[in-house]
Amino acid sequence: MTNRKKESLAGMSAQQTLFDKELAEGCLDVSLAFRAALSKTISGLDVSRWQIAARISELANRNITKDMLDKYTSSNLDYALRAEDLPALCHVSGSIEPAQVLLEPLGYEVISPAEGDLVRLAKLEKQKIILDMKINDLRRKAGIR
Repeated sequence: MTNRKKESLAGMSAQQTLFDKELAEGCLDVSLAFRAALSKTISGLDVSRWQIAARISELANRNITKDMLDKYTSSNLDYALRAEDLPALCHVSGSIEPAQVLLEPLGYEVISPAEGDLVRLAKLEKQKIILDMKINDLRRKAGIR
C-alpha cells in the first residue's frame, strides 16, 4: 500500500487505534484486587465453599471444586478463575464486585439490572427531547403550531 493510500485511510475512522491511549505499565494488573474481591464475596455468603462450588459448576456447566475456589482466592498467580465462570459466581453470590474490580481501572462500571433500567430511561428521555426538538423545528418550518 502506498503512503498516500495509508494517509487517506487513516482519517476515515473515529475509532482509536490499539496504541492511541497511553497507560502506565502495570496499571491494569488487577489480579490481587480481583482475588481479594473474590475472597470477600465468597466469604460473605452463608453457605459453604462446597455449596458455592457446586452451584457455580451447575450454572457454568463445568466442574468447579472447593479446592479450585480456594486457589482462585489465593495470592498464587498460577491459578485464576476463568472469565466464563465469573457470571455464575456473581449470580450465586449476588455480588457484582468481582466484575467491577476488573473494569474499574478502565473507568467502566458494572451496574445492577435496576440501575440499568434507570440508564435506559435516561437515554430514552434524551432521545425524546431530541425528537421533540426536531418535531418543533419541522412544525416551525412548515408554519404549523
